[in-house]
This record gives sequence, structure tokens and C-alpha cells, in this order.
Amino acid sequence: MSLKEFKVAYDQIADVLYISTRRDVSTRGVEDSYGVVWRYDSEGELIGATIVDFDDYWHDKHELLAKELSKRFDIPQRQALTVLEHIHKDRDNTRNH
Repeated sequence: MSLKEFKVAYDQIADVLYISTRRDVSTRGVEDSYGVVWRYDSEGELIGATIVDFDDYWHDKHELLAKELSKRFDIPQRQALTVLEHIHKDRDNTRNH
């Protein structure tokens, strides 16, 4: 496992989290049993994830989501968890202002 760079965007109105490893257009999306859509490029490489109902569903399930992100993106689970916690912290700060 190695640390990877991700572009992460959270749409607070739609409650959707977008995670991308690069700007390529995805050619296929596969939804898992949790409702996460894993996006792949034309060569079958994972390039992103779309997480619907991020706050509603995942707010108390960060460990589970971090485990899935870690497994799928081949990154340390701690890295994934840090990203998720940072997003919720930013969201909470935005709500309080």
C-alpha cells in the first residue's frame, strides 16, 4: 500500500461525496451493496467513487466506509478515515457559520 492523492468534493445540498484519483472520464460505474458507485476507466482501473447520502447514511459509519475505500483503492485505512473525518469536520464548521 502507498499513499495516493485524491480529489475529494462534497456536495452538501445533494449529500454526495465524490472521490477521484484522476480527471479521466469514467466509462463504467458499479454500485455495491452499500450504494457506493465505484467508477472505472476504459481499461478497468478504479478511478473514483460516488457516495450518495454521505451524511445521512455514513455519518456514524466512517470506519466501515474507510475500510471499503482502503480495500478498493489499496490505501492505508487510516488515510481513508482521515479524509472522511476531515470532510465531516469541514461540513460541521460550514453549518455553524
